[in-house]
Amino acid sequence: MDELSFLKEIPDPLAGAPVTPAPAPRFSAPSAPRSQTQRRRLAALGISLGWLCTHLVVFGIRSDFARLPAEYVAAQIVLPALLGAASLLLAVAPGKLGLGLAVSIVAGLAVLGPISFWLCAGLLNTPYPAADDLLRSGRLWPGVLVCLDITLAWAAAPLLLAALALRRAFPAGAGWRSGLVGAALGLLSGAAINLHCSNVNQGHMLLGHGIPIVVAALVGGLVVSRWARA
Repeated sequence: MDELSFLKEIPDPLAGAPVTPAPAPRFSAPSAPRSQTQRRRLAALGISLGWLCTHLVVFGIRSDFARLPAEYVAAQIVLPALLGAASLLLAVAPGKLGLGLAVSIVAGLAVLGPISFWLCAGLLNTPYPAADDLLRSGRLWPGVLVCLDITLAWAAAPLLLAALALRRAFPAGAGWRSGLVGAALGLLSGAAINLHCSNVNQGHMLLGHGIPIVVAALVGGLVVSRWARA
């Protein structure tokens, strides 16, 4: 050890240099408490339901229920409403380790929900003689555009509320889970417009009522996901 004693005579090049404290570590903003998150989501859900119900009161309920068979009501109104509610619950379900359901399940539901609406609209026979010649006569598009605008407006506010209520809620599969949220809200809006509009023409149903559901799913997957991604 004495042979290395000369090392003590080597001057320290950092001696006397000012000591700067290490920068404090940066942490991401703390997540909101679970109770606050739940209240925010319930508030968004309640406002969205109130939004749809208020517009149904203002626009009115269709007057042809006496002419509609039970299976038609079940397929066009009850089924999309139940699918929308179930899809919304599954989209926000925590799943294992809080990561949500498997992406394959979520993606399948996000695609099958809108498809089921289109299938019911396109394959079910009209419950009573409808104006099937609307497209050829040019009278199809005004009604389509009216219902398309209404349904998009009915889905827009819930989509905005979903973006606020689900902020940083999805640590995995945010795109597909947000898309499922959009599809769910689109289906609920589609059920609402079917509850209001008495036009049973298949072309009108597919375009005026079905397109907004696809648009809502795309907005959810491409736009809402930016806020929902953790």
